[in-house]
Amino acid sequence: MQLRPPLYTLVLIAAALCIVVLSAQECVNDEYGNCKSTERSHDCLDPPEFLRFVSSSHRDKSVISSLRGTIENVISAEDASAFVNSLPNFIEASGYEKNTNGKTYAAPQGYAALGLKELKPHSDAYSKIMTIREKVRSATEKSLNICPGSLYIDFTTVSQKVEGGAHRAHADNCIHYFEDGVAKCDTTRAHPYPKRVAASILYLNHPRSGEFEGGQYFFANGTNHGEVEDGGIVDISTGKMVFFTSGIENLHGALPVLRGENKAAEPRRLALALWYVFDKSLMESAEASDANAPTEIFTLPLPNGVDMEKALQAMGMYLVSRQNKPMIGAWKVSKYGDSALHVLFKDHSAMFSITYTKAPSSMVVERHTDTNKRASLQYMLQESVMLHAVLDEAMRLISETELNGSSEIDLFNGGLSLARSKLPARQA
Repeated sequence: MQLRPPLYTLVLIAAALCIVVLSAQECVNDEYGNCKSTERSHDCLDPPEFLRFVSSSHRDKSVISSLRGTIENVISAEDASAFVNSLPNFIEASGYEKNTNGKTYAAPQGYAALGLKELKPHSDAYSKIMTIREKVRSATEKSLNICPGSLYIDFTTVSQKVEGGAHRAHADNCIHYFEDGVAKCDTTRAHPYPKRVAASILYLNHPRSGEFEGGQYFFANGTNHGEVEDGGIVDISTGKMVFFTSGIENLHGALPVLRGENKAAEPRRLALALWYVFDKSLMESAEASDANAPTEIFTLPLPNGVDMEKALQAMGMYLVSRQNKPMIGAWKVSKYGDSALHVLFKDHSAMFSITYTKAPSSMVVERHTDTNKRASLQYMLQESVMLHAVLDEAMRLISETELNGSSEIDLFNGGLSLARSKLPARQA
């Protein structure tokens, strides 16, 4: 006699099978159009759990080994080479720092960079970087045991370090200092990216193909005045990825790039860097759109006799002198390419740029915001005050320039009045 299961048992089995099928099919599309499961692995850490785990490393240093690592061959050497060959020309990048006398100076960092904005017009390079960065993001998420779909890319850059290019030890989400040799976050100073939780560096070439030596990524000891850790230097190979959390538990930097065996060849170390956040509203836009286009605030015509390079340098120094107005860390000034300054506000809701053009001679000021958020009210008020000061400085610089007749004077003064009329706050 053949036994048959009761009817209710068959119903339960069918229901269970249905649940399994539905669960397997349940997914959402991420920003790349990929289907990702909405189910959570029991072994992974959600964002609050992960942040608590990271925080525990400040008490238990044995945790740090779980917050960093390397992975070989995230992409193949062939894919890396194809991506590198598709890249357009790099844009030189530098910043402003204070020397030991407290004076500001332009400090070239020995590197150039490309972001999504620069790669968007180049369809082949853009398509490749979108594929590669998702591989890197996913590998970082998995390696740090973060639940799938939790990490969002905050910023993407392809960097090119040349001879002398280096990066001193730092954290990615706070400005650190040492107390009795132990690294601590300085809570009195605002960091421009306080919500970053992790980062990864993918090497795109190796010393032989890039004609360089040195340039290795390193971890610094947070309990020994930031000295390079024993075994903390990460050798470079194409397709190798370094991943780590962003706080003082993982102080990190890069050693100087040196010339290789062929001293006549220019050294060139290439890498893809990604920074991550848990806050989706801070996610970098993967698609360039009109919403991302800057808004022109004003264009100030300049006399033909103005030396644009000197004007850029002088304005950069002036803006650095005002970085802590009206509060400490209010603004961060950086040079972008050969002819522009970027001035980022501390709440990251917006920034303005100043670009000097030669044909015709002018100073173009634009506001930049992310697609998914507007400039804050505080930013708008402080931007206006800052730009009135910029116009004052421009007027001072022009007063030191020999003008060719009254027509240039009238053109500049008219442009100055028009620019001020476009700013909502009165001159401070």
